[in-house]
Amino acid sequence: SPCHLPRTSHHFIQTTMSLPSSPVMGAFTGIQWDPMQKLRLTQPEKLLLRSGEANPIDYTLNNAEESTAYVKVVLKVLAEASGASGPSSKVSHLKGMLPDDEALQILYTDPMGVVTHYAITKLYDIIVCLKDKKAGSDVSIGATFYNEDDGNLLDEWRPL
Repeated sequence: SPCHLPRTSHHFIQTTMSLPSSPVMGAFTGIQWDPMQKLRLTQPEKLLLRSGEANPIDYTLNNAEESTAYVKVVLKVLAEASGASGPSSKVSHLKGMLPDDEALQILYTDPMGVVTHYAITKLYDIIVCLKDKKAGSDVSIGATFYNEDDGNLLDEWRPL
C-alpha cells in the first residue's frame, strides 16, 4: 500500500497512478517554513508540516482530527503559495526531473513554485493513502475533506 512507503518513495505511486513526480522533488526536504512569511503559517501549522515530513503519511493520517488538520494546512500552503500572481517564475517552466542540487537551487530562486509542487504532491499522497483505508475507518476521504456538520467540502478548498 502506498501509505506504508517512505515519504521519498514517489516512484511506486507514480507507476501505479497518473501524477508525474515533481521536477523539484529533490528540494522538498530543504523547505524551511519559518522564513516563508508569504504563507502566513502559524507556529502550530509549521509544527504540523514538520511532523508530516518526519513521519510516514499513514502515521500522519492516523486519526480523523489530525488528518483533517494536516489537510487544512497543506491546502493553506497551496492557496498561499500559488496565490493570484499566476504560475511560478521558474518551476512552471521545467520539463524534466532535476538533480537534488539543482532542485535546491530552484528552492532559493522560486520558493513559492517549489512549495506549490510540494503541496500538490502531499495532497496526492494523502488522497492515495486515504483511498486505501478500509471502509468504515475513522479516517477517510469523506471525514478528512468534508465538513462533518453539513457534508460540504472544507472551506480551505475555496481559494483553489
